Amino acid sequence: MADAVFNWYKNGGTAEPGTKRSETTLQAKKHLSSMGWVFWYAQKNGRQELRYQSPQGKVYYTLKAACKGYIDETSGAEGGGGMAVAVAADLEPKKPLKRKSVTQENPAFPKSLPFKSLQPPKRGKKVRKQENQAKVIKRASIRIREDPVPNSSHRNPRTVLSWLIDNNAVSILAKVYYRNKAGNRLMRGRITRTGIQCDCCFRVFALTAFEAHAGSTNHRPAANIILDDGSGRSLSDCQRQVHDSMMTIPTSAKKDDLNPHGSDDVCSACCDGGELICCDRCPSAFHVNCVGLKEVPDGDWFCPSCCCGICCIGTVSDDDNFLACQQCECKFHIGCLKLKESNELAGKNNWFCSHSCENIFSGLRNLTGKPILVGNNLTWTLLKSKASSNGDGLDSCAENHRKLNIALDVMHECFEPSKDSYTGRDLVEAVIFSQGSNLKRLNFKGFYIAVLEENDDLVSVATIRVHGDIVAEMSLVATRFSHRRRGMCRALVDELEKNLAKLGVQKLILPAVPAAVDTWVNGFGFSHMTGDERSKLLQYTLLDFQGSIMCQKPLKTEL
Repeated sequence: MADAVFNWYKNGGTAEPGTKRSETTLQAKKHLSSMGWVFWYAQKNGRQELRYQSPQGKVYYTLKAACKGYIDETSGAEGGGGMAVAVAADLEPKKPLKRKSVTQENPAFPKSLPFKSLQPPKRGKKVRKQENQAKVIKRASIRIREDPVPNSSHRNPRTVLSWLIDNNAVSILAKVYYRNKAGNRLMRGRITRTGIQCDCCFRVFALTAFEAHAGSTNHRPAANIILDDGSGRSLSDCQRQVHDSMMTIPTSAKKDDLNPHGSDDVCSACCDGGELICCDRCPSAFHVNCVGLKEVPDGDWFCPSCCCGICCIGTVSDDDNFLACQQCECKFHIGCLKLKESNELAGKNNWFCSHSCENIFSGLRNLTGKPILVGNNLTWTLLKSKASSNGDGLDSCAENHRKLNIALDVMHECFEPSKDSYTGRDLVEAVIFSQGSNLKRLNFKGFYIAVLEENDDLVSVATIRVHGDIVAEMSLVATRFSHRRRGMCRALVDELEKNLAKLGVQKLILPAVPAAVDTWVNGFGFSHMTGDERSKLLQYTLLDFQGSIMCQKPLKTEL
């Protein structure tokens, strides 16, 4: 994994406590090899010395220099994003390996992991092996943009008006007026990208400020600012118009989630290819060592997230025997929950494994869609795709969709385009709009989007997913180029940490680009996550990327 390369470079090959130096060196070399690096021996002064060549053809004379070269090549630009990953290639699987047995003295999961036993062997286990001679499959990657795209609109404000202008719902300098409850016209102005320019004083106001300038306290500016073109349309009507035109299923979303082999071609834990063991219940695949196994099990095997949270055993039977928590998504056998009859749960849409999960779920829903004042004309809002379907009305639905689209624009400004090779979906778009998938590593239904706005201009975005009270992940963070070095990212992250702590979440994690690790550690109080700490979270499907370093931060909970 990338952690091994980072640790070897940082510690000069010094092993972590409990780990031999030779093991650390081997792990670093294995990861470099899996990323396409080539090693060979060269003669120098009558002796052989090892050489390291990167996929770009650059040769390094020491392992430390090679690790530094790998970090430099995969890190991208520091700042503006929470992570970046290197371009990688996965290989097509070849012939299945011979089965190996697992005895009770050598269980599938070590004692440090919450898995106690396996089902008795029933049939041959699927194992996928990728060879260097196999055809290379290019896998999508995500990189941080070093500079804005030339001729892009990165300098334009990201407001409701700029979004409506870009989607041809309104035109620049279109005449508008503010209408009160009695239908009277209180104030006139013209539309600009930054706000409404008042006809009486020629000042430009954000929508809420224009409403106050008109002397109204309705707090519904978009619904009461009307186009003065005879149509009678409000800005809310225009938002709904754009929203309805976008509410079509993308072609990429209609594609099958799975590749032709029926199972994933990369490890769900580390995102690398290689020799993989496939779950008998879902399409996920893993490296043997990534799930704590020492040997390939014979018979049925179930990945951590497909095992019961109580008995730690999986089953190939129907989903009717399992119950999934609405918040943390952990699964439980109905029998293990000591429920007398499964029909006790009939008609219950939301089920929670604990009071803490139920409190987190309701707490997040209470925060969703409500702008919260931070100070200095800053507000932050928690968004969730389709969250407004809970009876908030068409205006709220359109407003929610509008902000999510602007959040996506901010992400695309900061990250290069990336599509998953199996579904064809834009990975960032899939996260922003909480798209689901049969493949767990691509199932983003649980994601919320946090946005920071300054005078209605959306300047910073973060994606957040909460796995119960144990951990929350912040996989992507982006701040617009024109608003960087102003503390916007810190303001948003501070608000997220504060509210997560109030909900009782114990830890926040994120995948950081190697070059940005020091910033997250020294500037934001995160620390590098060890392999043992990572293994304790195997039951949760986390969004990770090749080349990233997982960092963590304990939260001071108030519960």
